[in-house]
Order: sequence, then C-alpha cells, then structure tokens
Amino acid sequence: MKRLYSLDAVRGLAALSIVFWHWQHFFSVSGEYPDSWDATTQPFYGIFKVLYLQGWAAVDLFFALSGFVFFWLYREAIRDERITAGKFALYRFSRLWPLLALTLFAVSGLQHVFHGLTGEFFIFPADGVGRFFANLFAVQQWLPPNIDQTFNGPAWTVSIEAGLYVLFFFLCRFGMNGPRTALIVALCGILLFQWNWFIARGLIGFFLGGTAYFVVERVRLRKDARRLSLILAGAALALWAYVFVETLYGPLHRALYALAGSISPGMGRFWIAYNGELFHLGYIFAVIPLSVTALALSEVVLDVLGPVYRRLTFLGDISYSTYMLHFPLQIACAIAAVHYGLEYQAFMHGYAMLGFYAVLIGLGSLSFFGFEKPVQRMIRGLVEKR
Repeated sequence: MKRLYSLDAVRGLAALSIVFWHWQHFFSVSGEYPDSWDATTQPFYGIFKVLYLQGWAAVDLFFALSGFVFFWLYREAIRDERITAGKFALYRFSRLWPLLALTLFAVSGLQHVFHGLTGEFFIFPADGVGRFFANLFAVQQWLPPNIDQTFNGPAWTVSIEAGLYVLFFFLCRFGMNGPRTALIVALCGILLFQWNWFIARGLIGFFLGGTAYFVVERVRLRKDARRLSLILAGAALALWAYVFVETLYGPLHRALYALAGSISPGMGRFWIAYNGELFHLGYIFAVIPLSVTALALSEVVLDVLGPVYRRLTFLGDISYSTYMLHFPLQIACAIAAVHYGLEYQAFMHGYAMLGFYAVLIGLGSLSFFGFEKPVQRMIRGLVEKR
C-alpha cells in the first residue's frame, strides 16, 4: 500500500480535538478550580459539545492508528530480521524522545514559575526527582503501573506507546504477528481494564489497529472489494452517528439502566458501577477499528476524498507536535493570566480559542520542521555511522 493520507489526516484532527477536552484546564488559571464552573460557557460549546464531553476518547484512535501503521510497515521486516532490535529502537527513540524531553523541560520550568505565583501546580503535579526521570525515560505509566499524570500530563500516551513497541517487536520476532495474535492480545487487554485503564486502552487499541490492517489487506484483494468497502464505510458512519446521539442524549444508557433495575437490584448496581467502562469498551472494539478500516479502504479501494485527505495530512505530520505542545502552551497562557490579573472568563471567548489554535499549529509546524526532523536525522546519522 502507498502512504495513507486518510489516516494521517484523521490523526491530525484527533490531536487537535484533545484541546477541546483540555480547555477546562483554563478554569484553574488561578491555581485551583473555582467552587462551581459552567462547562457550557466554553467557546463554541453548542457546536463542539461532543468533544467537550468526551474528547478524551480521541486518544484511543491514536493507539489504533499506530497499530495499523506498525503492522503494515514493520511486522514482516522484524520477523525476517531485516530490522534489528537496535535499529527499531533507534527509529522510535529518534522520532519520539527529542520532543518528549524538550516539552518535559519546558513544562518543568513553566510549572516552577506558575507555582511561584500561585503556590500550586497547574493541573498536573510537577515535582519529585523520581517522577521527573520516569517522564524523561517514558516509563511513568509503567513503573509502577499507575494512571497518575505528572509534568506534561498528555505524555502518558508516549509512555504506553513505548511499552507497546517492545511487546510488538518481540511478538513479531517470534513469528506471532498475524491477525489471530493481534485479536487475542487485544482481547486480553479487557482483563487489564480494571487494573490499569491506560495500559489496557493502549494494548486493545494498538492491536485492534493491527487487526484492522489485516482486514484491509484481505478486503482490497477481493473481487467485491468496492461493495465491501462501501458497506464498511456505511457501518462506520452509522456507528459515529450513534456515538454522537448517545453522547448528547444517552437513549441507550437510560434504556439499559431501566432494564438492569427491573431485572434485580444487583444488576442495577452493576450497571451503575460499570456502564461507563462497558460503553468505552464497545467504542474501542467497534467504532475505532471499523473507522480505521473504512478510512483506509476509502483511499485504497474507493479512491474518494483524496484531495481532502492530502490537504489535511499536514495536520497529521504535526500531530505529535501539537499534542505534546498544547499543555505547555496552556501553562504559558495561565502564567500570563496570573501576571495580568485575568480570570478564567478571559479564555471563554471564541477569539481566545482561535488564537490558541493558531499559535499551537504554528508552534507545531516550527517544532516538526525546525526541531524534530533535524534532530531525528542527526541522531540516526550519528548512531548509524558508529
């Protein structure tokens, strides 16, 4: 397969959608959340309500897209030993670590300033030598396994990805890199959901993304590939329509709540305790892999929306940059607000959000082209020469 611009485009949009979920951070520009705050006052709330309510779930799409791309590009090369462990590690380290380290030091400095002004850290704690080095080596979510977010909080996904790369490499090296293994590993992730939500989401999403890759490979070679691609695209659109309706109005939540209560008090208590996890698992197992599959097939089989994908792929190129930089930028805005005596209401205007996005995309472009790519080439060049 050629480069899939559709997957790059949706990754870029997903990274930017996280900002809507994190916009609530600005209610804490004084160091603490106010006793009461109205989520509906956030910019463009009526249009982007779904993202304000559930934008955090875009992260699950990141994991699935990573899994798809890694199974596509690396599984055979690793199995056949055309890529060694050292070279694979070098590729991933040189791509992810420079910006991870840069944003970690930036957040440390900015949090120090914010703490000096308010006596509090902005959203995520940023103290402790152990926490700092755990973030520096991207193991903060693994040693010990926890869901605490510290320093540059969104970097928890990088920590999970790092562990997934290790698991993926060893599975491929030992020949366990087919669709059955991918699906089994994803199903095993369900067992970890209560133990560690972050690890489970990464494991399930990444290997379901790999499963989606195998589905695309099989469908695109069939004689009826176009018909199947249209069916899958329709199913994906229908599921997303349901996700929007359920997020906004919750009809199935209410129906199942009533049904569980009518069965028994124990069933009612079970539903109240676990309905969020059950719906989230359904989203990860159904909506995400089907969407990735449909997107890939829309490009390799249906050949539709190609110009749109290509225009948006720029956002995919800088998606890691915008994702990692948006929280440091928020801290900088919070410091400015404290310095000039601004309250959180200053950030609840549309022009404030538009300005934030403009700066974020600009910084993301500067980071990608002016820092990440050159440093990546330098690291790979130095190591490969040795």
